[in-house]
Amino acid sequence: MFGSILRGIAAGAAGTTALNATTYLDMAVRGRPSSSTPEQTVEKMAKTAGADIPGDEETRQSRVSGLGALMGMLSGTTIGAAYGAARGLGWRPSVLVGSVVTGLGAMVGSAAPMTAMKVTDPREWGVEGWVSDAVPHLAYGLVTAATYAATEPRRRWSFTRVTR
Repeated sequence: MFGSILRGIAAGAAGTTALNATTYLDMAVRGRPSSSTPEQTVEKMAKTAGADIPGDEETRQSRVSGLGALMGMLSGTTIGAAYGAARGLGWRPSVLVGSVVTGLGAMVGSAAPMTAMKVTDPREWGVEGWVSDAVPHLAYGLVTAATYAATEPRRRWSFTRVTR
């Protein structure tokens, strides 16, 4: 089980890289700004916890930005660990099914807390907003599931079916 979780963490880190690359590519192609929701989430969490983020305005903003990015990495590796644990417990989806389930799990895992904290409201996103969120999360799911499958010992894998 421990090995499955470690492979899941590594796969989640690879998936997080794919999510970030897909997001930055979208920003570069469409010229859209980065999302401020990670920073808003950090601000809201700090306020709720009664914690101060120290520094002058510029230093504080840099810390908030860094903490927002780190939260995304933590989320990606945590979802990867959960995927690894599920695999360790015997769940054997194809890479395609694992991709979709993991991508949707990551999407819900990031949007649900922000929605609960009233940082965002997915009902107000519109089609462009949903696509901008869904595509990187599906890239995350694909890379996470494929990386996990590629690192499984003594297993051959296929994109559409499980093989032994």
